[in-house]
Amino acid sequence: MKHLKILFFLSFFILSDDEGIKDKIQKILPPGLPINFIETSQIPEFYVVNVANNQILYVSKSFEFVLAGEVIQLKEGQITSLNDQYQTKLIKNILTTIDVNESISFISDNEKYKLTVFTDISCSYCRLLHSEIDSYLDEGLTINYLAFPRDGLTGNVYKDMVSAWCSQNPKQSLTNLKKGEEIKELECSNPVSDHFRKGSLLGITGTPTIILEDGRTFSGYIPANELINIIENG
Repeated sequence: MKHLKILFFLSFFILSDDEGIKDKIQKILPPGLPINFIETSQIPEFYVVNVANNQILYVSKSFEFVLAGEVIQLKEGQITSLNDQYQTKLIKNILTTIDVNESISFISDNEKYKLTVFTDISCSYCRLLHSEIDSYLDEGLTINYLAFPRDGLTGNVYKDMVSAWCSQNPKQSLTNLKKGEEIKELECSNPVSDHFRKGSLLGITGTPTIILEDGRTFSGYIPANELINIIENG
C-alpha cells in the first residue's frame, strides 16, 4: 500500500496532459529516472522536466536535445534562475500534501510568518536553532518542524524521532532530545517516514533545511534576526 501511495504521489505532479509526451521524454532519459512533472518551459521550443530529487532538465520539443545545468533568464534588467522557479514549484506542491497537524509546531503569539523546518534531533545546527526557539517566536516566526532523520529510516535517531512524534507532549519530547536527553521509546502511526521521503524528493540532504511560505529554501542555521531580514527584504 505504501508503494502505491508513493507512485500516486509522484504521478500527481505530471503537469502535462499528454501522456505521449511523457513517454517520449522517458525514453530519452536514463532508465528508471523518476519524473516529477513536465511543462512547457520559458525557453522557446523546450519542455522543463523536474526529475528525481528536484533536479531540472530541459528537453527540446523535437526530443533531440537535453540540457542540464543552471539556466538564467535576463529580462528587463532582471536576472532570474529558471531552475529555482521550477524547483520552488515542486517544493510548494509537495508541502501542500503535508497536513500541518503532522508537524511539531512552535507557534508565535505575534505570528508574521510560518516556516517549515526539516530537522534531525542529533545535528548540531538543529540543536543550535532550537536552543534559540524563543528568539524566532519573538520575531513572529512560527516554526513547523518536519522529521528528517539524516541516517535514514533505521537506527536510534529514527526511533527517537518516532517516539517524539508519538509522545503525549511532542514539543517537550523534541526539546529534550535536542538537549541530548533520553525519552521513552514509543511507537504509533506517525508521519516520520513520509516526511523523510518527501524531503528526499525535494533534494534535502542536510538539516536544518528551512522553507519559507513562498518556497524559498535555505540550508543550515540562520539566526532569527537575519532570517526575518531575508524574508522581508529578500
